[in-house]
Amino acid sequence: MIFVINLIVRSLITHKEAETEDDCQDAVQVNHDISRFAVADGATRSFFPKRWAELLVNHFCETSDFSLEDGDWERWLVPIQQKWYGWVEEKVKILNQYYLTNSFRAKDPAVSTFVGLEVNKTKREWQAIIIGDSCLFHKSSNEFKSYLIEKSVDFTSCPDVFTSYADKNYYDPKFIRDKFQTGDIFILATDALAKWILKHKEAGYLEDILDRLRKLESQEQFNEFVNQARNDANIRLVNDDVTFMIISVEENEYQGLSGTQTQNVTDEKNRENIVEIIFWGTFLGFLGFFACRGIFRFLRDIILTLVNRK
Repeated sequence: MIFVINLIVRSLITHKEAETEDDCQDAVQVNHDISRFAVADGATRSFFPKRWAELLVNHFCETSDFSLEDGDWERWLVPIQQKWYGWVEEKVKILNQYYLTNSFRAKDPAVSTFVGLEVNKTKREWQAIIIGDSCLFHKSSNEFKSYLIEKSVDFTSCPDVFTSYADKNYYDPKFIRDKFQTGDIFILATDALAKWILKHKEAGYLEDILDRLRKLESQEQFNEFVNQARNDANIRLVNDDVTFMIISVEENEYQGLSGTQTQNVTDEKNRENIVEIIFWGTFLGFLGFFACRGIFRFLRDIILTLVNRK
């Protein structure tokens, strides 16, 4: 019996209260084909952070050739740094606003925290690249791990970030690798939700809030959940952009071919066997005929030779 790993993924994102979807500086992306998942949190006070966050998550989920083990992240950033620069240059020209032009000339960067996760279903391994206070949580049957921040008090207003200018990348991301099992879950969350999760863990309510998060399936449910959490009397969710992704690891029996397909394959195999038998039978028959003919001629020549000598 063969079993295959199946990843059930849900990703949800929402903006700050009193703002709109266009104001949201977070970004999220999923690529099921290569099992890559990413979230990013663009810093509001940086220069066009939304575009930078989008480029980060899209680039990670589109470039399977980028090896997390090598850690060549500076080279990996170059193409999207160039894309960001070209996009911003055009945007500044179109908007033609004094403060934007000055910021562009001053090379003010866009900055963003980032989590990129890759799951190898064959090896049952995962690896991640993380920078800043967007977090990755891994829940197994007997353990709950938080990367990179482990305590709610460790969140700051100045996290490490990826920067849109190569000469302004002052922080190194962390590369993490581990195993997973059937039944595990991964959660990718930007800082506000990550801090909220850790506060509940510290208060002893981890299983309760994980159960709540597992049940979020639609944008409407997520918006309602965020509104309630922002107004909670005990542990309040900070009013910030919120991005949430949950990945559940399931194992399903490989069904293989249906009965009809199996019968078709069997019939085809039988036909192939019959053809093979006919071929080899004919070949051996011809081989036997010519072998016998050769032996007959050999014996005939010997007899004639003996007769002539007499």
